[in-house]
Amino acid sequence: MSACRDLSVDCLPSPANGSGRRVDILGVRVRPLSLAQTVDEVERAIRNDKRTYGVFINVYNVIEARSNPSYCQTLNDADFPMPDGIPLVWASRVLRDPVPSRVCGPDFLTAMNKRAAEKGYSVYIMCGGDRKAERTAEAFQRMHPNIKIVGAWTPPWGPIEGKNNEYILGEIARTQPDIFWVGLGAPLQERWVWTNRQRIEARFTGAVGGAFDYHIGMRKRAPRWMQHRGLEFWYRISQDPSLFWKKRHYADFHKFVLPVMMQALRRPGASANGHS
Repeated sequence: MSACRDLSVDCLPSPANGSGRRVDILGVRVRPLSLAQTVDEVERAIRNDKRTYGVFINVYNVIEARSNPSYCQTLNDADFPMPDGIPLVWASRVLRDPVPSRVCGPDFLTAMNKRAAEKGYSVYIMCGGDRKAERTAEAFQRMHPNIKIVGAWTPPWGPIEGKNNEYILGEIARTQPDIFWVGLGAPLQERWVWTNRQRIEARFTGAVGGAFDYHIGMRKRAPRWMQHRGLEFWYRISQDPSLFWKKRHYADFHKFVLPVMMQALRRPGASANGHS
């Protein structure tokens, strides 16, 4: 049985990179850091010339990881596996091992770019779509005039393979960015980063999915009160109802909520804690 499908925490291997304490949610291990702490930790790794990568995990990622051990490994091997969605924060509380807050891709992207502009860290952008990387670079430059963008590339649709893969790895080797933003959509982006992690010559690689869309006006963020109450997903659905079916959210209850409850019941001392 794969680690991600077994609800026992003790059976799970330690992360390959050994970085930081983790909170187990159905076999996917997230780091219990706030947004500000995550930015500080990533910057520390950049200053120390370490190569690290971050992923931003929501319910969809967890469900995919439970049915696909190799994808589970791509998430757990990350140096910064962050709880992107409020449901993961709620799940950590049910499991009595709470993370302080969500660290969602769009918020981290904004905060890290601000730090990069202040400290002079260089940035490279790769994301799929109609000139999306180039449009994102322009948006970043308008938002942070001092940010140092060393390149932007929009790959052809689909997996990055063959000559395209060699091209982007060559671009990263040539420009040596401090921060490499990758937005290819899950699970493609996490798999690509994991597969090429030894060859990506960037200090930090962040797989941030559709976070770029908010910067170029393709999507609007939910109002803050909705974000804080875990309603941002439903705001996104109101803008694009097809997401409900594309990401199979109709299965969230029996593939995420019920398994989290089962994991909570199986934790050592769960029965005693429930009566304390």
